[in-house]
Formats: sequence, C-alpha cells, structure tokens
Amino acid sequence: MASRRLGGRRGLCTAAATACAAAGITLLAVAAFTHPPEPRRPPPEPPAAARTHDTPARPDADQDLPVLGPSPPVRITARAVGLDAAVDTVGTAEDGSIALPGEGDHAGWYSASVTPGQRGNALLVGHVDTTSGPAAFYALGALRQGDRITVHRRDKSVARFTVTALDVYERDGFPSASVYAPAALPVLTLITCADWDPGNRTYTGNLVVTARPEPRLTHT
Repeated sequence: MASRRLGGRRGLCTAAATACAAAGITLLAVAAFTHPPEPRRPPPEPPAAARTHDTPARPDADQDLPVLGPSPPVRITARAVGLDAAVDTVGTAEDGSIALPGEGDHAGWYSASVTPGQRGNALLVGHVDTTSGPAAFYALGALRQGDRITVHRRDKSVARFTVTALDVYERDGFPSASVYAPAALPVLTLITCADWDPGNRTYTGNLVVTARPEPRLTHT
C-alpha cells in the first residue's frame, strides 16, 4: 500500500481533534494498533540487521554516524512543533499490538525495540488526542523533513535526530513489516493516529515519522 505524504504544517487546532474528544483513549488505541496486518508484533532487533527505508548504506556509513549504548528514553522534544513529552516504557498489549502509554500527554517507548541512539529501529508511540484535548503526539503531522527531534535518555545522554520522512498509511494496509523492520544503523520511528473519520468516529490511518541521527550525539 503506497503511503500518502503530508504536505505543509497543520495548525494546532483541528476539527478532527475536537470531534474526537468524546471518543477517549481507548478508541485511539484501537484505531492505532489493533488492525494492522501480520506481523502485528514488531520483531526484536537482531544485531547487524539489514538497513531499511533508504538505499543501502555505504561500507563506511556507520563510521559517519554516532552510536550510543542502551539507555531507556525519558523525554522527547521537537521544538519546531512544540513537542515536549515524557516517555514511558510500554510493552505488548493482550491482542499482540504495541501498548500505548496510560497518560495521554506521555509518549511510549516499545521495550522490545532498541533504545534511541543504539543501532536499530527505536519505536515510540503516542496518542494524538484524548477526551481533554491534544495529546503527546498531536503535533507530529506538522513536522517537516529536516526538523530536529531530541530524545533525552536515562543515562543523561541526548540522541538528536533529523526527520527524513512522514507517511500516512491506511489502517487496514499498515505495512508492519517495513515500519517495524530492524536496521543496521540508528533509526527513530514515531507512530500515532491519523485521518479522523467523523462519520464513524474513528481514525482510519496511522502517521509514521522516520528520523535519522544527526552527525553527533552529545552528553549533557
């Protein structure tokens, strides 16, 4: 299923979010993750796995990008769109999907993936809105290629990424195999709901933001 690319920046107040307010967090969890095709559970990151999304890496590409050791993320920010959210650790829900964070204003790092900054595909999920209004990942659709995403980690290190792609996939055609695929180099993947259907009062798609490391990862 081909993706639909987002164009331009969205405003921070949309009819979709207002209309969705009564639906609640449970609806958002169902809309986001209970209907993608198999495999529904992202595979663990094997070492030195194949790179995805882009053309094959140069033999020396991994020498150009910084790589961090494991340390869980505690906060994610993207100043270009006002994103600033605490990050909780989440696992797998009863239906085999990625569990969403219990707090609407928190993001969730999927603990079966690598931590941001390690080699591999680090998966973060979050609500787009809740009964009380915009949630942690509400502004993701306003990101543009080249925008910076910063992830603060428990060991006080900071992983800085640059947005390389924004794609919206229909819920029933969600490409789990490619979105959740392992990677040889550090990748950050953010996922939230998209395409509100007011008639059925549900989201019909998912927004996937892909980001690559900046040339340097620093410690604070």
